[in-house]
This record gives sequence, structure tokens and C-alpha cells, in this order.
Amino acid sequence: MKKLITVAGDKKIWIAFLLLATQVGCEEFVTVGPPKTEVTSETVFTSDAAATAAMRGIYSLMMSNQSFTKGDIERYTGLSSDEFLDYSGYSDQQQFNIPSLQTVNGVVQRIFWTEAYKYINNANSMLEGLNRSSAISEKIRKQLEGEARFVRAFSYFYLVNLFGDVPYVTSTDFAENASLQRTDQAQLYNKIVEDLVIAQELLAQDFSFANNKRVQPNKGAATALLARVYLYRGEWADAAEQATSLIENTALYSLRQNLNEVFLANSTETIWQLMPVIPGTNAPQGELFILYDIPDYSFGGVALDEKFVDTIEPGDARMDNWIGSYDDGATTYYFPFKYKVDYSSTLKEYATVLRLAEQYLIRAEARARLDLIDEAQDDLNIIRHRAGLDDTAADDQASMLLAIEQERKIELVAEWGHRWLDLKRTGRAAAILSPLKIDWQDTDMLYPIPQSERLVNPLLTQNNGY
Repeated sequence: MKKLITVAGDKKIWIAFLLLATQVGCEEFVTVGPPKTEVTSETVFTSDAAATAAMRGIYSLMMSNQSFTKGDIERYTGLSSDEFLDYSGYSDQQQFNIPSLQTVNGVVQRIFWTEAYKYINNANSMLEGLNRSSAISEKIRKQLEGEARFVRAFSYFYLVNLFGDVPYVTSTDFAENASLQRTDQAQLYNKIVEDLVIAQELLAQDFSFANNKRVQPNKGAATALLARVYLYRGEWADAAEQATSLIENTALYSLRQNLNEVFLANSTETIWQLMPVIPGTNAPQGELFILYDIPDYSFGGVALDEKFVDTIEPGDARMDNWIGSYDDGATTYYFPFKYKVDYSSTLKEYATVLRLAEQYLIRAEARARLDLIDEAQDDLNIIRHRAGLDDTAADDQASMLLAIEQERKIELVAEWGHRWLDLKRTGRAAAILSPLKIDWQDTDMLYPIPQSERLVNPLLTQNNGY
């Protein structure tokens, strides 16, 4: 914890500058670790432009480091679930697929734990700086506070779903953060909801603050994540209400009927995207997953499990448009092909984090849980029709929930860990995964707290099974 969630005790914020091969130009981003340029917080928060650049820099950081936000949430949770098989030959990666995660697993520590807390620390730095400064205009202060709260809630959403109880950090105080204990999941969810509700009130409705690009969170992003959180907490009516507010906002959001337009930059289906910042790259999912040869670590070391692909219904257009294949003459390997670009200096695809189709599926499930079967059918059929499929045959709650599970499985394949988190939250993980995994145990549903963190902070307890 000491090395992950700290900031300089003299209240300085490190600003690193990254030259981007995009229209954004030179962006600033708040980070921890050795500074390239040291700027006091008083300097960062003396103008709207500097403070905005610092906040935008957090998103640049998400797309410049190896991180769960850069395709790795899909890769590793896909191995934990039934989506991917491992071809990497890399022990730390293989452990997700077996599963046999160790407390010293470097991926767990670096890509999930460290990165999530880095973004949380940066968000907390933003909130503290905005609170101290009197030089930021009220409009910009509201927007940036809303974005910082959203980033904090987003990061905690993944921490709580991957690790369970984790320390809740709201300060950049070194001494305070170095000895925090784990916070109960229910309390963590309360804090996530609190941040998202406040963010909804603060954030702009449209994307004008981001040059009309969907690369910074607006009110819709806070609403989308809040709808998901309510679904996960079993607050069905609230989940349906939040999803409805997005579905009905047709001026900003609409489903793309052409499946190959869904993941393009600034697609109307997009609620929030992360813009690539490394020259010559588009969305990192293309680089990780598109296969031109036998899969190995250079391709992300994964391919879709053929048994997973076999569950796609005949006639489903997503098979033709979102699933690619490579045949080496002996074996056919399947891969996610939602993103069509692996490397290109022309930016066409951004990493889509939140999109409207998920909101239809959230509302369908919430309505099914409320026993509103006809309404749930309507939502599910909208997604099925786009995929070229007939109406669902599900006509009662039990069959409808299974139909929604299947639709989420295919619609959201290799997106932001949905399949892994769905299996866990619905209590279906053991039934689906125990026949597929070598040594499945229910304790595998949580990743281990990194041993390196427990050595630094003995107050951090370990998850069962590790």
C-alpha cells in the first residue's frame, strides 16, 4: 500500500508530459513515481486549462501503461471465465486459465492492483487540488470534480469485483494510507454509488467539454456505471430507471445497426471511450487479439475457446462480424474481432468502455427480475434483432434470465470482464466453470491480495484459498 497510494508529503503533484500522435497534442497527466517534471499543486490549479489537462492526463495514463484499462481486463478475466484459452507459455498468465493464481502473481499485482490504485490516487489528488484552489472557474471545477469522482468509482468497481474487500482510499496522505485495512464490499459499493450520484449532478450532459469526442466521462457515463452497479447490487428498479434515462436520450445515444460501426471512434452507441495515445496504435484490443498466426504472447497469448464459439446461435451476425478466425492448416483459432485495426497511424477505433447495448441488457435483466417479462422480452429482442436473430422464446422469469445470460455472453464477449463478473454475480460460476477447469474451487472467484502489498502493510488480510 505504501508504494501504491501515496503522493509527496509536501503536497506536490507530479506532472508528466506525453507527446501524443493524435489531435490532442501534448497532454499532461498526474502520476505517481519518479517525476519527469515537478510542478507544485498551486501551479497545476491556477488555471482552467492546466487543471483540465491534468485530468485528461489520467486517461492518457490509462492508455499508455500496461493496465487493466488497456485490454488486459478482457484478456485475463477471459482466461478466468470460459471465453479464452491460453497459448502464451507465460506462467503468470496461465495461472488465470487453470486456475492456479499465486499471491506473487505479477499480473495481479501490477496490472490490476497497482494500476487501479494509481488512478484512485490521481483522482484523489485532483479532488484535493480542486478543493484548495480558488482560481478554477465554477463550471470547470464541477466538471473536473465529477470526472475525478467517476474515475475513482470506476476503479473501485473493478477492485471490489476482482478482489472483494479492499482498502478504501480518499486521501493522498502517506501515513494514513500506509496502514489501511480492507473495507467491506457493501460499504465499498455505497461509496461507489455516492461518487456516481454526485458525478451525475456535476458532469456535463453532452460532450462539448471534450471537443465533442466521447473520450471524457459525462453525465451519461456516470449513469451507465450506476445502472450496472445497481444491477450488481440487486436494486432492480433503480437499475432499470438509470438505464432507461440513457436509452431514451436519443439525441446523444443510439444503437448502430451496422455491427462494424459500433466500436469506431465517437460511435453514437458510445457512452465513454478511451482514446489511444501511443503513436501508430488504435484500440489496444485489436493489437492484443487479432490473429495472423498461431496465437502466442505476441498476440496476447489467447484465442477464444472453440466451445464458447459453438454456443453462438446459427444465423447470428455477430459471428460473421465480431468473431475472426485463423487457420494454420491443422487448427482453426478464433479471436474477438470487434476491433478491426491492430496498428495504424490513422485513428479509427477508440477503446469503448461503456456503450448503449449494455444498458438494454441491464434493463432487460432488471425487468425480468421484477417479473416484467413482456418488457424484458422487448429489450432483449432489440439486441437480438440487430444481430439478425428472431424474437426470444423465453416467456417466464427463469427462461428469460438464462436467455439474458446467453445474450450478454455473446453481445459483450471480450469486453471489460463482463463474462467473468456476470458468472460470479449471478452465482453461476461454479456450474459453468467447474467442468471446464482443472481444479476449480469456489475461492477462485476472487483474485489474491498481492503478497508484496501484505508485506508492506500487515493489516491487509488474504482472501480465502490463498
